[in-house]
Amino acid sequence: MREQLNQALTNLLAKNNDLPRLVILGVGNELNGDDAAGVLIVRKLKKLLPKHEQLLLIEASVAPENYSSVIRKYAPDWIWIIDAADLEIEPGDVQFIDFSNIDVMGANTHRLSLSLLISYFQSEIGSETLILGIQPVTVDPFSDLSMPVKQSIKKISKFLLDWLKNTYDI
Repeated sequence: MREQLNQALTNLLAKNNDLPRLVILGVGNELNGDDAAGVLIVRKLKKLLPKHEQLLLIEASVAPENYSSVIRKYAPDWIWIIDAADLEIEPGDVQFIDFSNIDVMGANTHRLSLSLLISYFQSEIGSETLILGIQPVTVDPFSDLSMPVKQSIKKISKFLLDWLKNTYDI
């Protein structure tokens, strides 16, 4: 994951010498077990990172489209979306999702499809978008977080915290 983020950062820096303005959007339903993963990761980052003008953390829940005007005003160069996704991999495993495959992935509990939202961000803002998917065990209503996803939330949060601190000199 570190290599992929560093390569994406290098590609962005080739277009612009400044560190990219970054939005991290945590998506998911906290009442549906592992679907809460994206929101919980962003919540942890918000608690552990100081405010930084180049970084906007949003707990978007099940309606990330509600934050489109906030994101548009912020004018990020880069948007990361973190969400539970049925990627047919081991529970708790994490994978970057190719934008072209987003409509075929499962576990979509959002009002607006992420592909429409990403298309909007790309056309209106011109932002590069990365999607980080976490394989859930269950997204059943009123279920608890599974142990593999709890462990993944902890690992991803730590990794992203370290990466952001080092990259943005926070």
